[in-house]
Amino acid sequence: MADNEIILNEEMLKEKYSSQAEIPSYIRVDASTFCQLRCPSCYMRKDTEGVKNGCGIGHLKFADFKRLIDENKHLKKIELSNSGEPFLNPELADIIEYAYLHGVRTSFTNGVNLNYLSDRQAETLVKCEVDTVTVSIDGASQETYGIYRVGGNYEKVLENVRKILKYKEKYKDTREFNFPYINWKFIVFGHNEHEIVKVKDDAEKLGVDDLIFDTNWDNVYSPVKNPEFVKKETGIDALDINVSPVVQLKEYLDGKIEWYFCRDLWEPQINWDGKVLGCCANYKSDFGGNVFKEGLMQALNHPKMIYAKNMVMNKAPAIDGIPCTTCWCYKAMKEADIWLTSPKDACHD
Repeated sequence: MADNEIILNEEMLKEKYSSQAEIPSYIRVDASTFCQLRCPSCYMRKDTEGVKNGCGIGHLKFADFKRLIDENKHLKKIELSNSGEPFLNPELADIIEYAYLHGVRTSFTNGVNLNYLSDRQAETLVKCEVDTVTVSIDGASQETYGIYRVGGNYEKVLENVRKILKYKEKYKDTREFNFPYINWKFIVFGHNEHEIVKVKDDAEKLGVDDLIFDTNWDNVYSPVKNPEFVKKETGIDALDINVSPVVQLKEYLDGKIEWYFCRDLWEPQINWDGKVLGCCANYKSDFGGNVFKEGLMQALNHPKMIYAKNMVMNKAPAIDGIPCTTCWCYKAMKEADIWLTSPKDACHD
């Protein structure tokens, strides 16, 4: 089926499949796809399998974000990190403040590199009670950190973490909860596994709230050399990368973990320019609607989004023109014959 046939058969799709999008209280809007680093495996900084990313390079505009908040009173929380470095957005503090003043919580859980952070941004994170800031720091020294985070400054990142902690200390007596919750995220590679023990000590001394170890999803770049040691020290299985999409889906449906890529369709990823990407794993194309041009709910009711939701619940076959059709997550679901069972599987707590 050609892409234009999907649009022409909108009424048929709505009659045969789910009729309309659920009203989300939580969405993801990328604050920026700019980045000052050149990480070797990043899909935004290179052609992946010969396919240029469809996200484009740009900043979320405050005027667009303000209109999104004003027109969607049902929104309660927005994730602002995805494919770039959000703190490079010159209007980011205004965006966070506007959300806070209108009862919408914000977070940077997906991850930031924090090589740049202005004093105003740091104070805004605390005063506006941003939920979480996950900082990617894959090393315990400049020598190691800089191997993957090419162009990054290890000491500058730690200085910026301390900047946030300074404001948390300043405002701790004025808040019931001392936000933001700061995660130090350490992706384990072959070139940094020797610093795992040291980073545990460094993270504790720095005063972050949590140290998170994660798997290197690019199993070609700098693979782990001593998986037994890594599992003993971090609890992650570096050899499980090839089957992890299926394993994660099983664990998600069993209630062992809280998230899986395909559930994002119900709490969708929005690009900085308003394009509906659907989920944080999609960067090659969009689902047709544009939140800033036609409104959030109209964009989420685009036939491609309706059809995709039915695909990941195994209620509709894969067809050309739907981004999920070529996605590795969907392919893993199809191969294992394990699917989301209902929209309730995708609810955000």
